[in-house]
Amino acid sequence: MTPQELTVDKVVKAYLNLRAQKESLEADIKNRVSEIKENMVKLEGWIKAESDRTGVKSFKTDYGTAFVTTSDFASVGDWDAVLGFVKEHDAFDMLTHGVNKTAVREYIDANKAIPSGVNYGTKIGVSVRRPAKKVED
Repeated sequence: MTPQELTVDKVVKAYLNLRAQKESLEADIKNRVSEIKENMVKLEGWIKAESDRTGVKSFKTDYGTAFVTTSDFASVGDWDAVLGFVKEHDAFDMLTHGVNKTAVREYIDANKAIPSGVNYGTKIGVSVRRPAKKVED
C-alpha cells in the first residue's frame, strides 16, 4: 500500500489487526511460560525438601549448582498503622521516597505551578481502541 492509498480508516484497521495478533501471541506465551514456572516451582520444592532431608544447603552437579537462599520482603498491610509506628518511633528511614502523580497533577491544576522539588512531565502518544460492540435487538 502506497502512502497515497493510506487513509485513517485503513491505518486504524491495520493497527487493530496487529494489536490483536500481538495480544494473541502474548496470551499464548503467558500460558506457556506459566506452565514452565509451575514446573520450576515443583523442582525447587524438591530441591528444598532434599536440602531439609540431608541438611545440605547447596548441591554442586555437572549441570550447575542448586542452593537454598533466604530473601526478606516487606509490604504495607495497613498504611495508617505503619505511619503511626514510623512517627512514634521516629523510624522515617522505613519509608521510601516518591510522589503520587495524581496528587501532583491536582496541585498543578489548582496552583498553576509544579511543587518544589518535583520533576513533572507529560508524554503525548497515540491510542487506538476497538469500536464498542453493538447490541443486537
